[in-house]
Amino acid sequence: MAEEPISPELSGHIDLVSKYVSRGLTNNPEDNNIALQAGLNLSYQNFYVGYWGSTLDYSFPEFQGERRKRSEQFEHDFIVGYSHNFGQWTGDIWSATYYYPGGKNTTSNELGLSYSRALNEKTQLNASISTYLYDVIYANQGDTFSTLQLQHQLNDKWATNIEVAASRFSDSGKYENNELGVTARNYAFRYASVGLAYQLLNNVSVTGQYILGGYDRYDDKQKDLGVFGISYAF
Repeated sequence: MAEEPISPELSGHIDLVSKYVSRGLTNNPEDNNIALQAGLNLSYQNFYVGYWGSTLDYSFPEFQGERRKRSEQFEHDFIVGYSHNFGQWTGDIWSATYYYPGGKNTTSNELGLSYSRALNEKTQLNASISTYLYDVIYANQGDTFSTLQLQHQLNDKWATNIEVAASRFSDSGKYENNELGVTARNYAFRYASVGLAYQLLNNVSVTGQYILGGYDRYDDKQKDLGVFGISYAF
């Protein structure tokens, strides 16, 4: 008998979070108010394309001398990737383009590699590393970010995770000493966090994460902060 053709798979989520904290920068969240976020992923065999977006409480054009427009207070991430198995590991190589409406020299691209492995039926280890491919006003080419995360399913309703992150910052770039400022630290512990998730309904979960702040590229100590959210998956 002929095999049935493999169809593309579509999935997504819509989230509300108490604050949008990017990579442990708790002193200046991307959105210090309740943020609306959404993601969409289309996969076919080992390939996938995705979108992730969030509201911001600022826009880059206003920092560059223009009038604030609500329509420009967004972050849009466009992702393409390839998933593969390597022994007991599942891996992804991906490229993400970050777009901020109206901003000058703000559209960036990051190349990343992520791997995960099930340690047992309830516990999974995840690791990732990514690097910026060219200079923008908020990052230098070669800025690298890495994470290590342990996820554990406590029961059919509750799950927990522990994560640590670190960065290597380049101190050479087109916007160094200008819009980007002066990089004071080349290697930094970014944050550690512990999180809980509760499956409220089949497609609805509530989450909480407590972030222990590390350091940014300017050697500024980040504060500790709790973030809460609710997510609908489809």
